[in-house]
Amino acid sequence: MLRSLQASAVALLACAASPAFSMTRCPVEAVKPGGFVALGYAVLALALCIGLAAPLLTWRRTRALRAGLRALWLLSACTVMLGMWLAGLLVWLGAFVLPC
Repeated sequence: MLRSLQASAVALLACAASPAFSMTRCPVEAVKPGGFVALGYAVLALALCIGLAAPLLTWRRTRALRAGLRALWLLSACTVMLGMWLAGLLVWLGAFVLPC
């Protein structure tokens, strides 16, 4: 009983210290060129526009369907929209804001 309690305590302490290992120090960066920053914002804007286009195009294409089926299509289009937004945000953060 005491041995398993000690093992649990060691595991908890190791888990508490693990974020410190993942935070490596980044080298000092120079100022990023304006074209690089503009490309980053263009990637983010493209993801937002594609994400907004999914529900709008679905709304137009499903006019002839019954209400329940149309609502299901719109719900799936909103899921795609949120996925595109999240993907664009992650690409923007990973490649342009937090490359280290």
